[in-house]
Parts: sequence; C-alpha cells; structure tokens
Amino acid sequence: MKKTILLYLTCFLTGSLYANGYIKPPMNAHEYSVTHERASLPAAYDSRDEGIILPVRDQKIEGTCWAFAVTDALQALYHKNGFNTGYLSPQSFVTCFRGFDIPPVTKGGNEQMAGSMLARLEGIVEEEALPYNPYQTSCVSYEKKNTPMYTLGWYLLPKDDAIAIKKCIMEFGSVTASFRYETSCYDQATNTHEYKGEEGVNHGISLIGWDDSKNAWLAKNNWGSEKFDNGFLWISYNDDYITTECVAYTDYTPTESIDDVYHQNTVGMVGSFGIDEPGYLTDAIVRYDFENGDQLVALGTYATYPNTKICYNLISKDLTRILFTSDTITVPYKGFYKYTLPEPFHASDSLHIAVTYLNKDAEDGHIIPIEMDHDNYTTITLGKEPQWIAFDNEDWMPFGKDTEYPHNLCIYAYVRHGEISAIDMPTTSSIYNGREIVDSAWDNAQKIQLFDTNGKLIKTFTQQNGQFSDIPYGIYILSVEYKNGTCYGEKILYKPNK
Repeated sequence: MKKTILLYLTCFLTGSLYANGYIKPPMNAHEYSVTHERASLPAAYDSRDEGIILPVRDQKIEGTCWAFAVTDALQALYHKNGFNTGYLSPQSFVTCFRGFDIPPVTKGGNEQMAGSMLARLEGIVEEEALPYNPYQTSCVSYEKKNTPMYTLGWYLLPKDDAIAIKKCIMEFGSVTASFRYETSCYDQATNTHEYKGEEGVNHGISLIGWDDSKNAWLAKNNWGSEKFDNGFLWISYNDDYITTECVAYTDYTPTESIDDVYHQNTVGMVGSFGIDEPGYLTDAIVRYDFENGDQLVALGTYATYPNTKICYNLISKDLTRILFTSDTITVPYKGFYKYTLPEPFHASDSLHIAVTYLNKDAEDGHIIPIEMDHDNYTTITLGKEPQWIAFDNEDWMPFGKDTEYPHNLCIYAYVRHGEISAIDMPTTSSIYNGREIVDSAWDNAQKIQLFDTNGKLIKTFTQQNGQFSDIPYGIYILSVEYKNGTCYGEKILYKPNK
C-alpha cells in the first residue's frame, strides 16, 4: 500500500488530572459539529415533571462525581421508558474499571471509563444489591440478577451543540456533563453557576432540563439535598465548559436477551486509526472462538465520526464464505452503537467478524476505533485472537499482538449461551421424531428454530406447524428458546421421506 498509515490521537492529558473527580479523556471526542434540521424546541423543559428523576444523593468524597452522573443518566433513561429500576449504584463504576492507570474511588474518572464497562456488560447494579460506600476501594462482585438492564449505546455529543443536548434530554431524560465548579462562580440568589476561564473541568453532573428565560441549564448534582435547591442548580448557557463534553445514553437492553460478550479490548476507544486521506473504505476484522451452543444476537462498535456508515459481515472460520451481511447503518453522532441481528446466529465454532467503516467527510481518514496505551491513562492487554485491517479492499494487514500496530480493535459480539448435544447425527432426538417437532418440546417453549451448521436460520416453527416440509437432506441444529430465557439445541440429521 502506498498510503502512509498513521496513528491518530487528538490531544494529550494536561494539567491537574485529579481535581475534584472528573478526568478529561485523552481523545477529543466532542470536537466536531453536525447540521440539524430545523427543530422546534420548548423554551423550558424539566425532566422532573415526568417523574423520572430520583432525588439527589450525597457522594460524600471527591472522585466519584462522574459515576453518580452516569448512574443518574441511566436511571432517567430506564424510568422514562417504563422501567422503574430505582437507584443504581455508582460503586461498581468507581471500583471495578480495568485497564486505566487511575486509582479507584478518590482519583476520579469519566464517561469513557463507564462506557468501557457498559460495553462489557458490567457496571450497572441496583443500589440495594451493592450499596455505595465511599471508603470501599476494592471491586465487589454482584450477581447478574441485580443488573436490571444493559446499556449498549451512547452518543458523544458535539461540543457546545445546544440543539443536540436539548433533543437528547427530551428523548432520553438526561445527559451527563462536566464543568469547572468554583464557589466564587456560584450566585446563591439565583442558584446559578457561571465559570469563565481556562482552568479545565473538575466536576461531573447530569443535565435534566433548561430554561431560556434564565439562560441556563438545569443540573442534578450529588452533594446532598442541603446543597443548592434540594441538590439541583442552574448552570449558565455562558459557562465556558458545561456543554463541552456531554454524553447521552440511548440504549436499554433486557438482561435476559444477552448472556455474555466476546471482545478483544478492555478500555474501549482511546484513539482512532487510518490513513492520511479522507474517503477510504476501511475494514477491521477479528476472530472469536465461540463456545458450543452460542447464539450470536448482537454486535457493537464505536463510531469515530458522525454520519459514519457501518456494515457487519460474519465470515467462516476458513475465511472462504460470507455467512451473513447486515444492513448498512448510518450513525448520527460519535459514540457506541449496538446492532441487533434479525435472527440469532448459531456460532458454535470460530467465526470472523468484519466491520466496514465509511465516512467520506472524515478529514484525516482515521475512522477505525482502537484501544491503545496512553501515558497516565491506559495500559492495555493485547487480545489473543487474530486481528486485521484493510483499506479500500487492498491486502489485509495483521493488527494487534506481535505486529507493528500494538493496539486492539473495538468489536464486540454479544451472545446467548445454549447447549448443542453431542449426539452422533441421529435422525430423531428428544424434540424431533424424524417427521416433526414432538408435542412435549413445546412445554414452556417460546419458539423453536432450525439452523444450518453455519448458523443461518432456515425455519421458525410454530406449535401449529412443526413439519419439516421443503427442508433438504442435511445436518441441522434444532434450537428451543424457553420462556425463562434459557436455550437448548440438538444437532440432527434430517432425511426427507421418499
């Protein structure tokens, strides 16, 4: 390839890392703009009016504000969509993150650190199951049953984009934000804060509304209800930092729909990778060795630019066959995006997942999201599975461990666990009698499906139609999904009647 390949990291950490609790991420993910269609937004809005904002709490110490802001935003999202989950605990976020060169609890964090956990199906736990303890510095485990929901999508909103922020507050209930809190900048008479200066952010909160007549955002803080107005305050539109790093959490995925995730990276997107010219079609591919019986139900990756087009391909172990191609998704903002497969894909062997990224407006051409080492921020572990990248369908280049590019791709595969029995190709089974699905197989079953050995869905049966008509001779996987969320599968040999 004649093009020069460049590693691109937009800025570096400077200044005081651990002031009050918010740490600025090294990648300037919010330094971009988008064009909005004409929007009709109210002059004032308050998510509390919808009954989705829980009373403020008290973080008690410096260093945990970011985790409270994230849990507040997630609570608002879940409650707005009818899931009254109650308080979520910040504890897991502040003590269980991995791969970051930051001590737990007192030294701060940011939404990227929370996002790295969310993508791995970690972090979200009910307060009752894991009560917040500011003096607990070690990670405490919890059971999946205490995770009310997964969140596998978020927008890294453009800097100072009031329209995007207001739209997201109305749609999702809240957004996280960071600013520089100084006592001297707070006007008690109006309960309003306005900082002007360049000292950098030091505190994380969530925004839950606005009022154009006050020229201010409504913020939820967590220094106790005695502070400000029951813990809520206004932050001026003219504050130098309040809209510079807002994040909107957009996805709520029931925990019973996903059992596990395969991923190479731990900390998520820290930088981006590409060539020094815009407009190139870029591909990233990773191999995962799935367990026997796994059903692939969703995929995930980051977008490093707005309006990026993303397409997924599932490729066979020997790299000779494309087994599935997704629709092309165009994403509105930078962020993390989940793609749900139309039907579960049986992945009982090694499988390659290829992601195509295309954005003709990316000025630097760096549109592959990567995990990488960064001084005083991250120390990564390179994935064991093979990784490759390619540009404009040219030769694939090795990526990751033992290559000249020691970074990880950010590609996630979400699965349901099932079992495939080790039966030696029978024509009958406990759920199939050689002609049709047996009646007893429907006991507590939600659906029964037939897949080929590459994981492609062939047929979905109903209790009224369990016949194998029009199915050709061959080996198949017969899968039962039960109402309690568990799965069971058997490998069968189907022989049509002559």
